[in-house]
Amino acid sequence: MRCCWLLLLALLVAPALAQQITDDERRVIVQKEYIDLRTGPGRGYPVVQVALNNDRLQLLKQRTGWVKVQYRQQQLWLAASELDYLYPVGAEQSVAALWQAAQSQRHWQLGLAAGDFAGTSYYQLSGSYLFSEVVALELSAGQGSGQQASSQQYLLQLSISPWPHWQLSPYIALGGGVLLTRPRTVLVQTPERRSPLATMELGVNYPLTERLQANLRYRRTLVSTDRDINEETNTWLIGLRLAF
Repeated sequence: MRCCWLLLLALLVAPALAQQITDDERRVIVQKEYIDLRTGPGRGYPVVQVALNNDRLQLLKQRTGWVKVQYRQQQLWLAASELDYLYPVGAEQSVAALWQAAQSQRHWQLGLAAGDFAGTSYYQLSGSYLFSEVVALELSAGQGSGQQASSQQYLLQLSISPWPHWQLSPYIALGGGVLLTRPRTVLVQTPERRSPLATMELGVNYPLTERLQANLRYRRTLVSTDRDINEETNTWLIGLRLAF
C-alpha cells in the first residue's frame, strides 16, 4: 500500500512537469479574428482583454482546460481550445497540432487508479504500450481490500479508442487474467483461491495537459470458479495516465 501512495504522489506531481511549455512554443501569434482573455481559468471570470489577429502572446502554463498567457504586461487566461489558433513564431502548425504530433510519438503510459471492486476498495497500477493512437495493450496489477477477504488482480487487456482526438475520448477493452483471493479468517486457515477471469471494459479519457490524462472506467469481469455457476463482478475506477 505504501508503494501505491508513493506512485500516487508521483502522478500528482506529474501535471506540473507535463504542463511545461517548451521555449520555442512560448511566443505565439494569434491567427483568429479575436480571442477572449479572462482574469482566471474559467468562464465565470470576466473578459478583460481581447487578443486580435496577428497579436503576440507569451504562453506561461496550462491548467485543466485553460492556459495562462502574458499579453501587454498582463497575465490572463484563455481557453485551451484556442490553442488551435495560436502559432509559434515562424511555425506552420498551431500549438495544438504540435502537441498532438508530440503525443503521437510517445508509445508508453504509466497509470494509477482507485475505485471499487465488488464492494471493496481497489487500487490499480498499469503500464500501457500504444501501437497507434487507436490501439493499445495494457498490463495492470490491482489490490483489493475488504472485511472478509483481500484480493489481487493481474490483467492483460487490448483496448480500442476509435476517436482519439475527441476531448472526451471513449474506448473499449477486452482481456483476461487471474484473480487471487485470500479470505480473512481467524479460527480456520483457508487457502488462497486462484481464479481465471475474462474482462470487458468501457472508459473515457480526458486530456489534462500534453502528457497527462484523466480516465474513468467501468469493467465487467467474469470469474471462473470451481462451482457450477461462475461469478460476475463490477469494477469502477478513476485515475491518471502519464505518457512518456
